Amino acid sequence: MGAEPLPLTRKEFDLLRLLVERSPRVVARDQILDQVWGAAWEASSRTLDTHIASLRAKIGPTPRIRTVRGVGYLLDEV
Repeated sequence: MGAEPLPLTRKEFDLLRLLVERSPRVVARDQILDQVWGAAWEASSRTLDTHIASLRAKIGPTPRIRTVRGVGYLLDEV
């Protein structure tokens, strides 16, 4: 990530923080939804996909957020 601040929403920030904290391990989709949106909130998986797409667009190609099909996401080592 560069020296310029990123204009992130609160959920984008929480999602990125979780991925950074767990890097380079895979974080399961259900775990992300529970920790970022809360266990009581019924977020659709599309909500997560949308936020991941937004983060990818904002942070650029490095570090890369990778999809682990059928499992979740991981952030390449930071």
